[in-house]
Amino acid sequence: MLQYRCPLADVCHRRNEASKEKCVQEGSVSTFVREAKGLCVDASAALKSNLLLVLGSIAWWGSHFLLLWNVPIATLDSFMSGYDGRFVLTIAGTVVALGALALLAWRKPNLSLYAHPASYAMFAGCASLALVLLVIPSIVEAGAFAGAVGALLSGIGNSFALVLYGELHARMGYRFVPLACAVETVAGVVVFALLSQLPMIAEMVAAAMLVLIAAALYFTSARSPERSADVPAPTRVDMTVRSLVALAMLTGFAYGLLRTFAIGGLEAASMRAGMTSEAIGTCLSALLLVAVFFLQYRQSLFEQCLLFVVPLVATGMLLISVQGVSVVAPMAVNTGGFACFFNLMWYFAAVLAARSTRHRVTFLVALLFFGSQFGQLLGALVPVQFANAFSSGLMYMLLLVLTLFLYWRAKSLRSAAEAPNQAAALSAVYGEDSVSSQSAVWVKQFGLSPREAEIAQLLVQRIPYKQIGEELFVSGNTVKTHVRNIYKKADVSSREELLEKLNDLAKKG
Repeated sequence: MLQYRCPLADVCHRRNEASKEKCVQEGSVSTFVREAKGLCVDASAALKSNLLLVLGSIAWWGSHFLLLWNVPIATLDSFMSGYDGRFVLTIAGTVVALGALALLAWRKPNLSLYAHPASYAMFAGCASLALVLLVIPSIVEAGAFAGAVGALLSGIGNSFALVLYGELHARMGYRFVPLACAVETVAGVVVFALLSQLPMIAEMVAAAMLVLIAAALYFTSARSPERSADVPAPTRVDMTVRSLVALAMLTGFAYGLLRTFAIGGLEAASMRAGMTSEAIGTCLSALLLVAVFFLQYRQSLFEQCLLFVVPLVATGMLLISVQGVSVVAPMAVNTGGFACFFNLMWYFAAVLAARSTRHRVTFLVALLFFGSQFGQLLGALVPVQFANAFSSGLMYMLLLVLTLFLYWRAKSLRSAAEAPNQAAALSAVYGEDSVSSQSAVWVKQFGLSPREAEIAQLLVQRIPYKQIGEELFVSGNTVKTHVRNIYKKADVSSREELLEKLNDLAKKG
């Protein structure tokens, strides 16, 4: 029997569906507005309570830009082949120092540079002395050696600054790191713009004074107690440390390659144009960091890279490869993406450290920036004749391939995260103590080794074997061997039985 449906009913139905969709959208917008207002209030309080840290960071960024974008010094220190010698040597010093710091932090997981006064002395001493030495070639004709030593010292001092910056900002609360970086970099550009009007010697003296001010303010800030705590999981973690290091190396290489293409040569005019584009790109990155700050509740780490880093870096390489625009535009676009990722590495390190039972901020910051600086060094050392449209197009393709790989990895990590997580139940049973704090109990009860207890902590969090290996920098076979030993000592045959046994142990305790 045919049923008659009134056309008016269809119209009303469509209107109701449209009304529902509109309400959902309006609700989503209103939720985002509330989140943004809450973040602004919290961020304002965090920045005010960490004012010394913010002021010290502005001073450091100002001194960093005064050296990075100094055309006369870059011209004086250029190699005969057309490289920016000061830049290459500075990056080389940074790579060596960060590699040593990462290795030291790996061997001593509880290491925190900000707790040691010698760290501030190394930063202030190396960076300020470097600025003095870099001026000597402009005064003495045979001062090239002093300039080279100054560039190396600048890299070493900068390494300590990078790690201290990350550690101190993590104490602020990692939610606020993107906004703090945006404010500090833009203010640093303003400081650079003002002081760059001075004669070169006076400019470098001012930069040295800013370094000393930054070190003093950092030291004072480190003596104050932590004032802010993070709310649980504002950002979804769907990238591993290895993925981030790979992206850091590739974006660093793209930046170093494009810098060689844009600034390579001894002509002051080309250097000035390239460094102007870097200043524009840095300001662009600040806008991207503000967007990351307001969207952090709605985006994962991969999504932040996908939206704010990869497109700009890849677009800069593509614009160079098609050779359809002047060098300033692609350099500014590329620098915007690179500088955004450069600042986000502090944020990523703080987020990962808050969720890791093994890695601390010190190690993660040193490792990520080591990857970025090593990539820059490789890109900057590409022979000038190969820093061309073809190499830029090749980098564009590599970035696309890496993006697809990161998407695949992020998807698998999200799938693992969506699995039932019994760690939360264990934490609830233990009370205020975290699962990681029970490793000593497991060692005593089952005779686990420290490494086995560490892997057991990750097992109860439902982390796959492959990711455990990446977290601990060991092979998958090594992880499986430790897991077999854990099962044998706990007298179980599966992860589910292990979780059940740990749960019973918690209840008895």
